[in-house]
Amino acid sequence: MPDHLDGLRAACARVDERIRTEPAYSHTSHLLVEVGGQVVVDTHYRGPEVADVFSVTKSVLATLVGIAVQEGLVPDLDAPAGDLLGLPLPGQTLRHLLTMTRGCATDGPFDIDAVMALPGGWLERIAAAPAVTAPGTAFRYDNGGAHLLAAALERLVGAPLAEYADRALFAPLGITDREWPRDPDGHHLGFGHLRLSAGALAALGRLWLRQDRRLLDPDYAAAMVTAHSPGGPPEQRPYGFLIWIDPAGPLAGGWAGQHVHAVPAADAVVVTTGDPGFDPGPPPTDRLAPGWRPAHDLVVEHVLPVLTGQPD
Repeated sequence: MPDHLDGLRAACARVDERIRTEPAYSHTSHLLVEVGGQVVVDTHYRGPEVADVFSVTKSVLATLVGIAVQEGLVPDLDAPAGDLLGLPLPGQTLRHLLTMTRGCATDGPFDIDAVMALPGGWLERIAAAPAVTAPGTAFRYDNGGAHLLAAALERLVGAPLAEYADRALFAPLGITDREWPRDPDGHHLGFGHLRLSAGALAALGRLWLRQDRRLLDPDYAAAMVTAHSPGGPPEQRPYGFLIWIDPAGPLAGGWAGQHVHAVPAADAVVVTTGDPGFDPGPPPTDRLAPGWRPAHDLVVEHVLPVLTGQPD
């Protein structure tokens, strides 16, 4: 943590200026920086306050698994996922779904956009994806696997995912505004489209930063933010349990500029969000400008060096 906040405020001001003046960042909707629980910057630029966080949803899902482990509702991460769901998922465990190593195709008819165009049977379509590698051997970014995990968790906790989240996660963190869509068969989406505010994302970041043992099983919490593979696209970082592992700390990431970065060295949380004007369709559309960039790139350039003691 810096000796004082002047340098951090100056770095945030540089980020703010570039967000306001450079077209690549014109879709940015929020910048929030906290250090030691103190808000340093909290600026809303455009778009709804409670908005789609896209794949940050996955990190919320992984957090709920950790709470369910703490409550004794998930006794074994190596349990076969297919047994829980009544689906043919040979060799695939909850751990494989958490680490995106189930080894199945994620393109063509198994791409999540193609799955979302179906009038029903999303889980069955995802489960039908052919094996590409043996489970547990290789990382492949897998929206479908996260949706399978969400459905499996609903079975284990005996409640719809959003209801469980309200009781076990959102209420303890003081999060009251959330919208969590379902698929046509009634399963809450595990891969994306949870709607939260930047303040709610900061509360989640503090939880990932401090690993509150009142909520999360401590062994699970440590494993969640430990790299289980070298990872790959889209964030090009190692991967834990549905969260990226950056050298500065755990990073929850989502399309169109949704990022929550926990920085243990500074007891800090940095949230950036974007408003892409997304319409799921089908076909899905957005209003992002050509050459758009996530504001997290500016955080990496200007803010993280200050928080980690390496000023730019």
